[in-house]
Amino acid sequence: GHTSSIYTVVVTSDSKYIVSGSADSAIKIWNLVTGKEERTLVGHTSPVRSVAVTSDNRYIVSGSEDKTIKVWNLNTGKEERRLLGHTSFINAVAVTSDNKYIVSGSFDSTIKVWNLDSGKEERTLEGHTASVRAVAV
Repeated sequence: GHTSSIYTVVVTSDSKYIVSGSADSAIKIWNLVTGKEERTLVGHTSPVRSVAVTSDNRYIVSGSEDKTIKVWNLNTGKEERRLLGHTSFINAVAVTSDNKYIVSGSFDSTIKVWNLDSGKEERTLEGHTASVRAVAV
């Protein structure tokens, strides 16, 4: 299991897996039926604050205190994309139901919208005066 506090947990839409993110900087994929750990995703250099899974269960999206968002292939565990743009911790990530966009909230007081396929930042929503701690779609 994780070696430090777990900050975030999500269940895949097919109820096969639980995905967890932790202060140990790792993401773990657990089999929901057996409870066994299936895979560990390593790539973040700071705690993972938020994870989301696309509705088609193809990708895991993670946000970390290392100021990055990563897109991982759920089946292979391979890091597909690394999204850069926030200037502080990523507190929250979500994926739109059509799997076209990632929405992220950060300690830098911004919300960013990203194209999931290209990894490109589409827009930044500014005007908040404090950290954005949660996003939902």
